[in-house]
Order: sequence, then C-alpha cells, then structure tokens
Amino acid sequence: MTPPVYSQLFSCLYDQAEAVGQLGRGTHHSVFRSIQWRDIDGDFRDSGRFHHFAVIWDEDHDARIIPMIEHLHMTGLLWPVVFIGERKGMLTVLLSHGIDPTKERSDWFDTVRDIAGHAIENDPWTVEFGTFHRDPANRDQLTEPAGLISDREELVVAYLQAIDVLWQLGEERSERQQNQG
Repeated sequence: MTPPVYSQLFSCLYDQAEAVGQLGRGTHHSVFRSIQWRDIDGDFRDSGRFHHFAVIWDEDHDARIIPMIEHLHMTGLLWPVVFIGERKGMLTVLLSHGIDPTKERSDWFDTVRDIAGHAIENDPWTVEFGTFHRDPANRDQLTEPAGLISDREELVVAYLQAIDVLWQLGEERSERQQNQG
C-alpha cells in the first residue's frame, strides 16, 4: 500500500493511519525521509544526505503538525530531530542524543519555539524538548521522551526504540560509514 503524501518537501516511508494497541491515547506513527545539508554534528556538507524521522500521532492524527515540520525543514532546523509529535497543544521534539544544535546555531531552541508559537494561526503550540538515544535494551537510560506520549516512560521508550530498530532514524549512514564503525 502506498503511503499518503503529507508534504512536497519530505516523503512518507511508512504511515500508521490509526492506533494499534493500547499505548497512550491512540498512539501511532509515521516515518518520513528528508534531505539534509548538515551532518550529524551540524556541520554543512557538500552534498545532501537522507534523514529519517518519525511523527508520533495521538488519537486525532492532527496533520497540522506537517506545515510546522516543513517550516523547520525550510529554515534548516530539522536535521537533529528524530521524533516529533503534537499532543494536547504541546509540540514535543526529541533530538538525537548527544547532539547540540546550538553549536552551529545559538538560537536553535528559541527559533523552534517561535515557529511552533506561530505555526497555526490562533492556535500556538508550546514546545517541549527531549532526547532519543539508540539503545534497544535502554541499558543506559539516556532517552528522555518528555511529553511525547502520555503513558509510563518505560513503555514509551520501548515503543520509540522499536520504531528506531525498524527505521534507523536520524542521519542515514552510507555502507562505507557503517563498515567503519
């Protein structure tokens, strides 16, 4: 089945149209691919790279988040984001663990807050930030899901880890890079 087209700026690789299971309040997700011109450290590249990220939907599957993500993409702020979702008027953005977007752009967090505050006329979103660490067993407990999903943290982290196991979110590494480490 062909995923729906949510955006002309990034493609939908996988779309879960409605909730499966009992996590949160109707939690489900979609996985997207964008082209980024920064590497995982935030440095500009000579060529683009694939970047995968997931949108975590709640029961209302509020697609108004897509123009917000497009704005992040067009202003060069999407590169460190691995999960993003809207729940009850709160935008939650999870960055790849260990990434500091302020290294390259000191106003990164403030700009994301400003975009969310103006993304939808008469319906500003506040923003919460967290981190995602690729660790399927969550041994190091470095994932901070913030308010992305309303459920017990250990269940939320397990769900996020499962999505990442399937899609390898963040910067897509070339085969050469994977063989080196």
